[in-house]
Amino acid sequence: MKAKISEILTLLPGRPGVYQMFGKTGKILYVGKSVHLKSRVSSYFNGTGSLNAAKVQMVHQVENIEWIETSSEIEALVLETNLIKKHRPKYNILMKDDKNLSYIGISSGPVGEVFRTRQKPESGTYFGPYTSKANVGITLRHLRQIFKVRSCRMKFQFDENKQVSILAKAGKTPPCMDYYIGLCPAPCLLESSKIETHQTNLDQMKKFLRGQMSEVIGELKEKMMTKAKNLEFEEAGKIKNQIESIEILGQKQVARDAISGAADVVMILEKYSKTFIGRTEVRNGEIQGIHHTQAAPLLDETVDEILEQYLAETYVESPDSTLILILEKPLTWDTMVSYLKQRGIRIEIPEFGAKNDLLTFNRANLLNFAYREEMENLTKRTLTRGTMESILSELTFEIPKKWPLTFECYDNSHTNGQFTVASRSVIVNGKSETGLYRKYKLKTLEEDKIDDFESMREIMERRTIEGFEQNNFPTLIIIDGGKWQLSSALQGIERAMEKYPGEKEREMLPKICSLAKREEEIFIPWDNHSIHFDPGSAELMLMQKIRDEAHRFAISFNRAARSKAMKKNILEELPGFGPTTRKKLLKIAGSVDGIATLDYTSLNTVCTIPQIETLEMHGLWSKITL
Repeated sequence: MKAKISEILTLLPGRPGVYQMFGKTGKILYVGKSVHLKSRVSSYFNGTGSLNAAKVQMVHQVENIEWIETSSEIEALVLETNLIKKHRPKYNILMKDDKNLSYIGISSGPVGEVFRTRQKPESGTYFGPYTSKANVGITLRHLRQIFKVRSCRMKFQFDENKQVSILAKAGKTPPCMDYYIGLCPAPCLLESSKIETHQTNLDQMKKFLRGQMSEVIGELKEKMMTKAKNLEFEEAGKIKNQIESIEILGQKQVARDAISGAADVVMILEKYSKTFIGRTEVRNGEIQGIHHTQAAPLLDETVDEILEQYLAETYVESPDSTLILILEKPLTWDTMVSYLKQRGIRIEIPEFGAKNDLLTFNRANLLNFAYREEMENLTKRTLTRGTMESILSELTFEIPKKWPLTFECYDNSHTNGQFTVASRSVIVNGKSETGLYRKYKLKTLEEDKIDDFESMREIMERRTIEGFEQNNFPTLIIIDGGKWQLSSALQGIERAMEKYPGEKEREMLPKICSLAKREEEIFIPWDNHSIHFDPGSAELMLMQKIRDEAHRFAISFNRAARSKAMKKNILEELPGFGPTTRKKLLKIAGSVDGIATLDYTSLNTVCTIPQIETLEMHGLWSKITL
């Protein structure tokens, strides 16, 4: 023991307080508290305490110890928490927040912009955080559609005359198609009435996100009645649809049975040899924030100690009072219970009802966060041929010895029965081979018909025929879906086999399985029992990777098909353009996008002057100034 440390230990009092351990550079290594400073601090150096590897490392670095006496353990708790927040010592518990949290932001300025962000700058208004980036994107899309606010990134400013002007068009030609299909009032036209309408819509969205849904609906109902009295029934009908959409979206954000007042739901979870903490904030019956943290204990803290440390960091000196703290089980630390009680925070351990439903909600979101963190860690590992061999072995399939291992995954995508497409993703010897990816347009499915099973039958029939004709069968085919999708895929293979009935051809066929998203179950032919890989295993990660790639590729193809059709429909909807003119125009332009590249002379060979003016007004073409 260092002489200075030995001397300090003799001076420590047997009273409550906080101690700080310093390293060689004078930086704080660790902050702790104790009801008996002398015995607690001495235990680090005299062998009476259990020291893990991290604690042994810390003790060797300690060059000085300072302490602050307090009148009680509660006072020590408050002081310790404040010092940890201020200095973030290396050897205190490291809290790693959920980097997947997102906010919905509304910028300040003459024409506000609604956007998704992970940061909260000083300017603007922010709502959240929300846990899932994908869910925030879906919510944001619904909000824009319901409240009719712009989705572009165009920048606006006040000019020297205090008039609104466009600072940057962000690649847009005002107004964009959102205006013509009724999704935006087009403040980019710089008309005061349109700017005011957009601001009114933004204000309504803010009220909705603050939980003032009844106020928003009340304003819209009043507006709807006015329109109806003025015999503007079409406009009144649009407002009625808007009200219904708001009510549906609002129901998704309201806590069950409308818990009154303020409540926080907190729980701790041990998963993947790590510790995770989740907190759901409920205010006035609505879920207003969800926070996730990964706690990495750097010393030998127990699960209860980690939870208590988190509660201390969250609620010590917190402005919240008269708060209900909903937990899964009682706290073991009497000092923390007493402190929370003094702060007006009441602890409840519900076994049923709305509060217990919130515990279930919190647990599900926390499990998702833990899973995402583990998958991110696993992503850093290298997937190899060995992983693929392990998958084949687990599925009881033969492992080829000489050839490269090739896995293919297939998925379908459609939009309400339209633009049905499929995709193929490929992994060879552990590496994605994007050059072998493929997109499929469905040929046999009737228009507007939703039939994922028939889609899979067609794709597998076509893939089997391709395999025979090009001798390019993979080692394993993975179907995105459950056992019914697998059955459909087998039927498609059997259709193709009618053209190739020989035994030799049957021997060429690849192995096949399906991966169901819900429980990540794997099914193989003629076996009703599912197979599970361990959560977080390299085998499951590889299966999920190729499945997610196929899903992403299918969705991107579906979006491209929709976009192409939408552009075609745009031209068909333009007034004054008949089928003959449209055909001639597309012939010289190549596509709707190509119209913008035409010069006036070329355009004038197929369009009249009024038609050219219509194209310009709708942003499909603009005059070229030489």
